[in-house]
Amino acid sequence: FKVIEKMKKLILFVLLIVTTMMNVVAQNRNINFEQTKEWKKIIKKAKKENKLIFVDCYTSWCGPCKILSRNVFTNDAVADFFNAHFINAKFDMEKDRDGVILKKQFGIRFFPTLVFVDPVSGEVLHRMVGAGSPDWLLAGGKLAMDSDNNLRSLMKRYEKGERNGKFIRDYASVLFTAYVRDEAARIACEYLDPLPVDSLLVQENWQMIKRVISDPLCPLLKRVMAEREKFYVAISQKEIDTKLEKVINTAVEEFTNWNPKKKESFDEKGNQELIDYLKSIDFYAAPGGLACLYTATCVRKNDFRGMLDKMDEALNYNLFRNGTEQDFIRDNLRKLIYCNDVSLIKEGIQRIDYFVDQCTKALDKANLMRAKAFLQNKLVDSAGAEISEKEAQRYMEMMREERN
Repeated sequence: FKVIEKMKKLILFVLLIVTTMMNVVAQNRNINFEQTKEWKKIIKKAKKENKLIFVDCYTSWCGPCKILSRNVFTNDAVADFFNAHFINAKFDMEKDRDGVILKKQFGIRFFPTLVFVDPVSGEVLHRMVGAGSPDWLLAGGKLAMDSDNNLRSLMKRYEKGERNGKFIRDYASVLFTAYVRDEAARIACEYLDPLPVDSLLVQENWQMIKRVISDPLCPLLKRVMAEREKFYVAISQKEIDTKLEKVINTAVEEFTNWNPKKKESFDEKGNQELIDYLKSIDFYAAPGGLACLYTATCVRKNDFRGMLDKMDEALNYNLFRNGTEQDFIRDNLRKLIYCNDVSLIKEGIQRIDYFVDQCTKALDKANLMRAKAFLQNKLVDSAGAEISEKEAQRYMEMMREERN
């Protein structure tokens, strides 16, 4: 009996090892990318096997590119599907010789960009930008193979005049995923603008508004703002307000983040239009947005005394909601880096110390301490900046401990 028991244990042990090894192998499949970096050879192989080409357009410094490689391309379902249906290639768009050429040929502007190419015509049939989930990539791969509904086909259908609701929603979604977002918003507005409010409240149409339309000054979002009580009933107040707040804050950031080093000139007309609109609406995000635009005007005029005074005025009136006050404080005090008045920079540092004491969240304290280090380096106070950076790191550790 002892011998039999030992044999049973041995068999179970062997089975356990085999099962474990099988699981390890199953969980470590990967998209098989071609080893060659010659585009002509990849086209030749794709033609021979009658497959589309999937191209991962990446750069060495791109964080989301690394997330895709580590977490998505190694997914079993993704690997199996892409290895079965595509010839897979990856190119560093800045270092690989053919990658540099393809970047221009495919019109790659963001990273990562994933393109699906017809090897016969050389056309990009479908495009995705960013790093999503394995399901996101699988859905994109299947759509690329759909000759009626991939990006290129939808473009042709639109050019021929197709305009029904489902088609417009599908097309806008694909354009948005491809990061052709201005065009996605344009065709969505073209379809939605003539509709009565009751039609905008339909869930499918609201989801399109929510996803692809981001300009608070467009007529459609102005209608949502003006008649939001109806949207509150049909959708929910939280969802509507969150969308309206987001588009306002995003529009404000585009103007407040401008600096003289940017190539494009400042859009004075657009800035004034946004100011006029925010002054005309009764919505909780408008006063804080106006405060940000006013302090940014002072920065552009190199009036940093005025900026600090405008900050005081806004903070005294308690204009901010949903935690945006901390962003307002940090972002404006950091802009003292452009100031050449040492006394004002020192005043900014003193203000940071005051606000750090007032903060209740470790992350806000960490961000302020980093802003302080930023200004201390401007004053060539490297020792003080080092202390501030260590304090910022300490607050980050506190934040992680709180979350755990």
